[in-house]
Amino acid sequence: MIALSDEQREVQEWAREFAQREIRPRALLLDKNPESPEREVLLRAAAHAGLLGSSLPDFLGGAGHDPVTGALVTEELAAECSGCAVLFGANMLGMLPILLSGNLGAIERFVRPVAQSWETEHPQLAALAATEPDVGSDFIMGHPQGRLRTRVEKKDGGYVINGRKIFISNGSLASLVTVFASHDPTGPIRESVSCFAVPADTKGFAVGQVFEKMGQRAAPAAELIFDDVWVPEENRLGNEGGGFALNRLIMSVTRTPIAAIALGIARSAYEKALAYAESRKQGGGPVVQHQAIEIMLADMAIRVEAARGLVWSAASSLAAGKPSLKLSSMAKTFASDAAVTNALDAIQILGGYGYMQEYGVEKLLRDAKLTQIYEGTNQINRFEIMEAIAAERAS
Repeated sequence: MIALSDEQREVQEWAREFAQREIRPRALLLDKNPESPEREVLLRAAAHAGLLGSSLPDFLGGAGHDPVTGALVTEELAAECSGCAVLFGANMLGMLPILLSGNLGAIERFVRPVAQSWETEHPQLAALAATEPDVGSDFIMGHPQGRLRTRVEKKDGGYVINGRKIFISNGSLASLVTVFASHDPTGPIRESVSCFAVPADTKGFAVGQVFEKMGQRAAPAAELIFDDVWVPEENRLGNEGGGFALNRLIMSVTRTPIAAIALGIARSAYEKALAYAESRKQGGGPVVQHQAIEIMLADMAIRVEAARGLVWSAASSLAAGKPSLKLSSMAKTFASDAAVTNALDAIQILGGYGYMQEYGVEKLLRDAKLTQIYEGTNQINRFEIMEAIAAERAS
């Protein structure tokens, strides 16, 4: 386990205080009613606190947190409500293709205005659009069946985009969307995809269905429709046909924050279960003294610490300028599995109380499940881990 600096511990404590003050009172409300005006109030608070751009460089208006500090912040937010952590974090995901593309003009045109809006009463958000009705993790893997159905064609000095994206986090709230589209429906997937920045007020762009989710309900997931959406050539992010490689780079960066979200859920489940077991008396004493409960709590604590070690290891690799898809996939897979198992165990320890919505423990299970699915399912992540191991052994 790495040693945190004094500054990192201060940021960690600051994030914990923010989460307890701003997120905790709204978590159950936004789970039941995601469209509540309280979501806008929370977004303003997060924007003014710099949490919509935690890892964005300070010269662009962000907090400039390194990956380890960013993971600390994300864990604290998710420990109170992972949906709120996604609500904030999906904004950085939407801007990441622009930042990683190295397109300085696009950074100035798109990232800076979004960041500047965070100081106002109407903070703007960005969203990333890759998943489609028939394409998801197979695109991430570069499988031939993972060819994107969203098409892009050159026209009038720019590009025209047509297609649909689904399950897009913050898609219904975003003023800016970064979208992946294919130039050739039959060409090699690794060479025929590009990424584009599309302002939400562009003609032909529309928000379709906003989905009813099982968990992480504070962050909306929406269908996005591109109907003859024209964008100028300078809106292309990176080289033409370089979208697949860009997406792989994004995955090596974003799976670590997902792991930190899962870690926050796993920790929250453990802490709630421990607090209940210490206060609930049964059989002549607190249930924490029952051996069966002790074993469950010990296993929950082990999962939290092991997940944290993987998250910090992956984040440290990023901080050193060595993004590792293997490490980030390991962290994401283990932490999300730990979150689901800890949430199940917390419900079991609390018994009937754990099953009731008002106590917030069943919400942890609903929230945790999604961490095993997005940013590549855990099955896909395991494939990629073994691919990396095979490559290391062959070298």
